[in-house]
Amino acid sequence: MRIRSLVLVWLLFMSCKLFSQDTITLDPVNVAADRYAVEQLNPLVMKKVDSLILETKSTSSLSELLIQHSPVFIKTYGPGGVSTASFRGTTASHTLVLWNGFQLNAPTLGQVDFSTIPVFLADDIDLKWGSGTSNNSGGLGGSVNIDSKTGFGKGLILDLKQTYGSFNTIGSFVTAGYCGKRVSFRVKAYRNSSDNDFEYYNTGVFPHKTMRQQNADFVDYGVMPEVSLMLKHGILSLSSWNQWNNRNLPPIMPNVINKNTEEWSRDNFLRNTISYKLFWPSGNLQLRSAAFFEEQHYFLETHPQNNPEIVVTSINSINDAVILHQIANVEQQLYASWKCKGKLQWDYEQVKSNNYADTKRRNMFSAYIAIEGNPWEKADLSLTARYDIVDGKSMGVFPTATVSYHFPKGFGLTLGYSHNYRNPSLNDLYWYPGGNPDLLAENGRTIDLALSYSLNKDGWKLETRSGAYASKVKNWIQWVPTNYRFWVPENVAQVFARGLESHVDLGYTHGDWKASLSGNYVFTFTTDESENAQTYGNLGKQLIYIPRHHGNMFANLRWTTWDLSYTLEVTGLRNTSYADFDVFRDLPSYVLHHVALGKQWNKFRVELRCNNITDKDYQNVLWRPMPGRSFEVMVNYRY
Repeated sequence: MRIRSLVLVWLLFMSCKLFSQDTITLDPVNVAADRYAVEQLNPLVMKKVDSLILETKSTSSLSELLIQHSPVFIKTYGPGGVSTASFRGTTASHTLVLWNGFQLNAPTLGQVDFSTIPVFLADDIDLKWGSGTSNNSGGLGGSVNIDSKTGFGKGLILDLKQTYGSFNTIGSFVTAGYCGKRVSFRVKAYRNSSDNDFEYYNTGVFPHKTMRQQNADFVDYGVMPEVSLMLKHGILSLSSWNQWNNRNLPPIMPNVINKNTEEWSRDNFLRNTISYKLFWPSGNLQLRSAAFFEEQHYFLETHPQNNPEIVVTSINSINDAVILHQIANVEQQLYASWKCKGKLQWDYEQVKSNNYADTKRRNMFSAYIAIEGNPWEKADLSLTARYDIVDGKSMGVFPTATVSYHFPKGFGLTLGYSHNYRNPSLNDLYWYPGGNPDLLAENGRTIDLALSYSLNKDGWKLETRSGAYASKVKNWIQWVPTNYRFWVPENVAQVFARGLESHVDLGYTHGDWKASLSGNYVFTFTTDESENAQTYGNLGKQLIYIPRHHGNMFANLRWTTWDLSYTLEVTGLRNTSYADFDVFRDLPSYVLHHVALGKQWNKFRVELRCNNITDKDYQNVLWRPMPGRSFEVMVNYRY
């Protein structure tokens, strides 16, 4: 509590000090970007989520958006359950998640539950991979970046959304504020709840039968106030993301008969940030600070069906985390097309947990530099290097290089190399019993090759990207069983991930008609090439829960005030075990279809949605049922 109080006082002091400056119009600043850098580097290292998709999925969680509109595979336990990302054949802890440049990965598990992030709170979302993740450690697979926009001069802001759907799912979303010429204030608030009691066909009991899911209701709510002030030569911004997630967790399909089970999670967090961006004619400097306070409480207690007095399993896990971030970014135009970027960052993590012997802390310092420009006509080059120190120990230098060339008639070729690493999570190091403080950091190298094509003619707009990648990660951390009835993490795997990726964006406009289509397809082959895998007969086998084939497509047709959209999801077969004798080893592939119809009346919009229109019965995670056909209506008022 002392640290929390000191940080809050410091934030208030800094905000008062900066607000006391004169408020006058910001001097004009010309922002120039080389066209080849935008056209060629971005297709290799970044995919920005289209604004139409952000608006379409604004009342959904980030996990739903990524499942339907990105190349990332999401492993989900169903509505209200944990959803984690597998980026390019890696695990959830290898996907870095940033909010306004600050890392959201929990220091305990090292991963993020995407089901707890509402799309509603984001103004921009983009995905990065390879050299695009070079300015932060941890993104061995890739990164998901969530950003807020600062807007001035828009006037009054009022946006109300109300949804109601199957299983008594209710969502309320409100954005209110005012954006003047020099001061901008906005508050976003939401509440989302569901009984989540859908029917499913239970293949985990004999005889198989249709059942209704129990103990799966959830309530999530949050509020995010944001303030921005235009000063003489810069912009000051403050933001606070506050959220509470209360979720009951249903039993797995084979255990539904036993009613003497209680399982739930109660999580909440307070994320405060302050930033100041100073501009000058040839560059800018941004200073950012953040203080995150996070609490996680997980409870599980089971009793025999015929004797509720006996406790079979009892887990009561409580984690309290304090995370501090200090970041300084500078960007300077050098000469011609060349520019330089630099960053200094300090991160502090402190976790008090009843799963650790005592309070654990970690200090991290990072220095980053990047040089970008055109070495010759129609070519772009980016070179970066990062140096990290963790708890006084040097982690080394991590370089990346990306080069692209723009061919005639819209074609482009890009080649990239990146080197990154990931520190073990605090659970890996200190969990009791089983934590291993001698773990080494995971070390990964990736090579990317991408071919892009763009066309804009006669109302048609086409952008495509196809590429291949190969990545090797040494010292991959796995939890392995011991002779003492608990598991221990060890650096036992050497993982080789390779694959093909393809993305297309197609649009056509003619009078009042506007049509668009976007799609992703990913082929992923990820194997453990270590001696340990050879010893246990797992050499060359696809890692569990990673599909070789994964794809999606989104089509939208608009005419005056009407619009119709269709979404397709394709998920290939996944293995859940390496054992050949396991009859439940493979989870079948599945295809899902979703449709939505919308109509605009002045400031009102009504949308009807039908998810899983074919009522497909499927599992994304073994023994975790997913909902069949469901409906939802959304009413939106925007001033």
